[in-house]
Amino acid sequence: MEGQKRHIAKTVTWRLIATGSTFVLTILFFKEDPNAAEKAGWVALFETTIKMALYYYHERLWFSVKLKIRSAIRHLMKTITWRVNASITTFTIAFIVFREDPSAIQKASGIAWLKVL
Repeated sequence: MEGQKRHIAKTVTWRLIATGSTFVLTILFFKEDPNAAEKAGWVALFETTIKMALYYYHERLWFSVKLKIRSAIRHLMKTITWRVNASITTFTIAFIVFREDPSAIQKASGIAWLKVL
């Protein structure tokens, strides 16, 4: 039970920080769109909802996997798998919300890429 509480707390706090940065990046990348702020709000809302669930299950999966490797390697693997998952999710949500924009693929890619850094 202690592991679950910790995973929920990590999920909520990280999601607030990450969603804020996605919101700002989305407005910057799509600033030509007259509805950029509203659409960025939708990206943030969808991302919060979807990624909280994905992050929680990612944490639970890694909590249940018992690999016989060093802790540092395990943390690195966990970080990489989450980052790939999160980047694909960010790209997909931004692309869907701004799909009418002729540069939606490039801009959604830019948002996802900057989130990696």
